[in-house]
Parts: sequence; structure tokens; C-alpha cells
Amino acid sequence: MNTVFTWISQEPALAAGLAAIAILFINNYLSEGREKARIQSGVEGARLKVYNKVIVHLWLLTAVTAGVWLMSGRDAGSLGLGLGVDGWRSWLAWGLTAAGAMYFIWTVMTMAFSAKSRDSIRKQIGDAGDLDLIRPENEAEYRRFHWVALTAGITEEIIFRGFLIGVFALWMPVPAAAALAVVIFILGHAYQGVAGMLRIVPISIGLTLVFLLSGSLWPGIILHALADLVGGAVFQILNANEEEDQAAAATA
Repeated sequence: MNTVFTWISQEPALAAGLAAIAILFINNYLSEGREKARIQSGVEGARLKVYNKVIVHLWLLTAVTAGVWLMSGRDAGSLGLGLGVDGWRSWLAWGLTAAGAMYFIWTVMTMAFSAKSRDSIRKQIGDAGDLDLIRPENEAEYRRFHWVALTAGITEEIIFRGFLIGVFALWMPVPAAAALAVVIFILGHAYQGVAGMLRIVPISIGLTLVFLLSGSLWPGIILHALADLVGGAVFQILNANEEEDQAAAATA
């Protein structure tokens, strides 16, 4: 315990950043039930309000964590906002990012033209946990979800990869710091249930890997934002083709 208080006294700005993350987690936990109830009961604009809250909270938390990082005497490059390292590690990280991007684009293209693929994705979503808080269902929600996706892609990488790994690496080896940050990132998606949290484990590990390889958040930011944008596109394609797919299945 004395070690903790000693570190807080030595790094008060970073400690404030960790406290801000904890406060956001607690707030989300306390408000999650009420928000789900409003959405499930059909309150008009309930999901849009959740989207707005997510956007505002993530940008505020990013401003806090990036601000306290700079206040602690460190620079933006050490937070991961620089170009990172040179050489094979950077090439590998960007290669993995390009491969992930191509996979996401291929997924959307396949769904757009294949009822069988859409049926498979529907089953996967049905097993993926509670998505009521984030699944858009109308045009206004699709448009707002695009901003949520871009926000998450930028801000969550800064908070959970750049800041948390940077802070934890002051106490422990970098691989352990990265693993702990992954766990916290996954717990931050607890509103999706256990199945939903398990679903994001691979992408969480992948985003962390490209950051550790490159020393830069930019590959992960691009991949994370694209993954979330594709998620929104998947929901939109499924909803747009639902009646047609059901009719085709009924006559098959």
C-alpha cells in the first residue's frame, strides 16, 4: 500500500488519469441498466442518447488522459501518437493492419451479395451477447453510429493502448502491461455480456499487437475505426435485407 501512495505522490497526473478511467467505468456500470430498459421499452431517441453520451465521454476521457500524460513531463510520441519505430516491425504492423482492413471489407462485400452469408452473420450476432445498447436500427441511428465508430477508433486506442500500457509499463514488463490493458478494455465492453466480451478478444489482442510492434497508435486507430464502421454496415445490410431473406427462406 505504501508503494501505491508513493507512486501517486510521484506521478499525481497519471494517477488522476487512472482515476478518471475508473470513474467512467463506474458511471457506465450504474447507468447501463436504465439505458437498456429505455431502449427495450421503445423510448424514442433512447439509443441516440446513448451514442451521444459515448461520444462525449470518450472524447473527454481522451482529453484527460492525454492531458495528464503531457503534464507528467512526457511527450505525445511516447503516448503512441508519433510514427513509431522504423524497420521490419513497422512494416509488419502495417501489413497486419492492411490484412485486417481487407478482411473487414471482404466481409461487407460478401454480405451485400450473399443471403447465405447474411444468415450466418445473423446467427453469430444472436450468439454474440447483448447488443441492444449499440445496435443501430434506423437511419438516424446508422448516421450517428458512424461518429461513434470513428470516436471509438481514435479515443479508445489512446486511452486503452497508449495511456494504460504506458502507465502500467512503469510498474511491470511491457507484455504484462499490455495484457492488463487488454483485460481492462474487454471489461469495458461488459454491457455486451460474457459472449460479447469473448467476441472482442481477438481484435483486442490484434490491436495491442500492432501497437507493440510499431510503437504507434495509428495502425490500431485505423483498424479499430474500420472494424466499428464495418460493424455498423453489417447491421445496416442485415436490416435492409431481412424481409427479402425471410421470404427466400420461407420458399426454399
